Amino acid sequence: MWSTMCFGLNSKCLKEGFVRNSADVSGAFSKAPHFDAGMLFEYEYSTSMAVAPISVDLGGVPVTTIEAAIHVHSLWRNPKNQEEQLLHFKIQDLKLAPCLSDTTKHLAGEEMTGGLDHIKEAFIVHIYSGKIQGVFDTSEDNTVSLNFKRGLVSLIQMQASSGVMMEDDATGRCQVSYQTLRDEIIKVKDYKNCEKSIADNMFSSQILQVSSAGSSETVFTMEGRHLKSVTSQEFRSVTLDEQTSVGIHISSRQLLRLLSTKSGDTKEAHGELQEVLTAFKEGHVNYTVCSRPVIRQPALNENPIYTILDHLKANGINTSQSASTQAFLQLSESLCNMEKNEIINILKETDDKILPILIDAAAAASTPAAMDAIVSYINLADPRTAPLLEKFLYACAFSSQPSPHLISVISHIVSVSHHTREIALIVLGTMIRKMCSASMCNLQEVADAKKLILEGLSASKDETELKSHLLALKSALLPETVPVLLQYIDHSKSLTSIVLSALHQFPSQHITNEVKEHVRDIFTQTKKSFSSPVRVAAAQLLLTHNPLYTDIREVILRIAKEKPEVSKFLTAKIMSILQSENPARNIILDVLKDSVLNNYFHLGRVGCSSSYSGLISETKDTVTSYDFDFLFSETGALKQSNSHFSTKSRGGSLHSLQGSLELGGFDSLFESELAEEVEEEELMAGMSAMFLGVQIQPIVFFQGYGDLMSKYFSAAEGPMNILSGNILVIKHRQSLILQSGLQTQVFFHGGLSVDVSADLEFSLFGQEAKSAVNNVFSIVVNARAEVDTPIMSTTAETVAEMNSSISFVTTVNFSDVPMQYCLQLIREPLSYREKTFTRVSTRNRRKTTQQRRRKWTIPGEETALHRDNSKMCRLLI
Repeated sequence: MWSTMCFGLNSKCLKEGFVRNSADVSGAFSKAPHFDAGMLFEYEYSTSMAVAPISVDLGGVPVTTIEAAIHVHSLWRNPKNQEEQLLHFKIQDLKLAPCLSDTTKHLAGEEMTGGLDHIKEAFIVHIYSGKIQGVFDTSEDNTVSLNFKRGLVSLIQMQASSGVMMEDDATGRCQVSYQTLRDEIIKVKDYKNCEKSIADNMFSSQILQVSSAGSSETVFTMEGRHLKSVTSQEFRSVTLDEQTSVGIHISSRQLLRLLSTKSGDTKEAHGELQEVLTAFKEGHVNYTVCSRPVIRQPALNENPIYTILDHLKANGINTSQSASTQAFLQLSESLCNMEKNEIINILKETDDKILPILIDAAAAASTPAAMDAIVSYINLADPRTAPLLEKFLYACAFSSQPSPHLISVISHIVSVSHHTREIALIVLGTMIRKMCSASMCNLQEVADAKKLILEGLSASKDETELKSHLLALKSALLPETVPVLLQYIDHSKSLTSIVLSALHQFPSQHITNEVKEHVRDIFTQTKKSFSSPVRVAAAQLLLTHNPLYTDIREVILRIAKEKPEVSKFLTAKIMSILQSENPARNIILDVLKDSVLNNYFHLGRVGCSSSYSGLISETKDTVTSYDFDFLFSETGALKQSNSHFSTKSRGGSLHSLQGSLELGGFDSLFESELAEEVEEEELMAGMSAMFLGVQIQPIVFFQGYGDLMSKYFSAAEGPMNILSGNILVIKHRQSLILQSGLQTQVFFHGGLSVDVSADLEFSLFGQEAKSAVNNVFSIVVNARAEVDTPIMSTTAETVAEMNSSISFVTTVNFSDVPMQYCLQLIREPLSYREKTFTRVSTRNRRKTTQQRRRKWTIPGEETALHRDNSKMCRLLI
């Protein structure tokens, strides 16, 4: 009967829907509800619920309502304290009311399947001063029915005085506020003030994050000391932080209304509490009022694994198509439930073109069986299998489910495979960082992995080996390794660069005075000389990590003493910080109060080098920004460019891509007096990148003049692949216990297919160089909610897909001095598709009640990065 009442609740409704104008009279109710001895209280009870994808209005989806008659009488009362009672509850006439869109009759309990016999069993509630102390029920293993009873008795829990306190009910332990009015009591609860449920399951290193919210309001109406009616409304939601249109929301309503009171033969028992409980019925167990979640795996994948593989073989794998990402997610779910030998057999039977996505899926599954199957299938000592092993290693680096077994597998690969040792070391460092972030740093497997890297570093003599181990420490990001990094901070240019880059990644509290002393020595060249890229990296560390007045003053003071390009870069960096929220901003302003430093002759520097930042896009959910640094030599040749793209959401900050392009020796190509003054370097071009926080193995485009000429005159092979594969970006499971005791299980499952490549074109005849980093990607996120009751189940699901590509192009023309350069950030058209549905199942019948699809395309664009850059691009392009 109550299914016709308003749904589609929102948080505003819950906060404002029951506000009364009557004055607060806290003394209106001096005691908790009272159930008289020898009286039978008959109530009608209903609990209604609507669940839908977050983008669908709850008012437009069917409402499921369960109705019942509730008989309550007092079983025992403490003679020393009348506020303590045992209440006998009996649920009768349970039935499912039809949805508004359903013309079928009510379904009685006898017509429905599942758990009803347990619901019909009488149970006892221990209540003291209006608060539930325990629920005594049979020990039969039926958690769903027991939770339903907990939800019912939570509805009578109240207190007569206004105030804020912690309270246990079916949803757990939460802070609630009571307000006593003239003829009713209002209880309000915000779920952000609840203790975190032990059923919440979210891996700490996930790329995407989710947030849950909710509130409820309960109104008690009294008639004397008798509970006349209780109405409770609740709203819950779980959404993706980066795209809040992906998620689910639930509205639920409970109503308890007194129908009659009549005399009966239900006399109160006498004696102590335990004696009464024992005499009532054997087999009753004392449960808390807090519901216990029932954990089960979602049925996300309905296709056998061979069907998925056959589809991929027939249609191919395309990173830009969401179908490939969907197949990756389905494969990872299938592999989670398979044994090692089964997976090995599948690997042996799979077409070579499909193997890469299967390896990605096995790493995403992260089960010991999947890990061991891959390692057994790939011959670690065979150089011909190195590409597959590299694919597996990178897939492990992006895993959001670090485990002792996984880090042991990576350690084994480091020890056995010499062909992929550098990548394996970097990935091992990444796994250490993820394990420590997940509070598993004290495990023996992690200690063994640390030892493997540190002992390897101390034993390394060759610079290539030293670089590999230092990159591993950079990926591990362990504060205890800072002293180790400092041992290599003033070695060769490449090692010093890695150490400074690693120190930049640490939180500011780990950049101690000792660290800053070393960094100052590099910037000021107190002990030895360093290249300009290394020195400006040192200056940036001093400016960004707990900046000191003396350090900032020294950096600004040296602007006038440095060569033009370094001076120009430092000035640009200072100005960029002044336009940001960097902690150094206020200190810089203090330093610049000195007129000797703050004047045009000191800060008005001319050169090509620059540093600036800005916004790429801003939505209601995310803000995406960029930071660019460009350092040129005195001849006008590009020495180094650094780019950093990051996205902020309410879930935190995501470092999407960091790239560093390093060039050397190009000054020798210029016949000028300035070229004769610069230090002699080998002609080279290389790139280092981090994608989603994972260090990628550095690549070298060419090294030496001969190598440049060889690649210049050889047939072009296209861009160099940096990273290609599929990444599990989110796997989240969360149990939401509603106030009615009904449970909603929420699942988020998302994948990213990505192809990152880099290209460097160098034209001696056109006197132009062009570098490009291209990122083609497809994202699929599935958000699903499943609600189970003793007599029906409801499923709501959203599947969101997004495809696009982004290119970052740097064009440098060196036909004249100073060089001219143009930066382009180009995004191709972005397509977004979203599919939602809600399904209700009753008596083993499946009924899809609502289904909707929508899609749109955002036109491609080239981001306007900087005014001076735009002028330069118009000249060059």
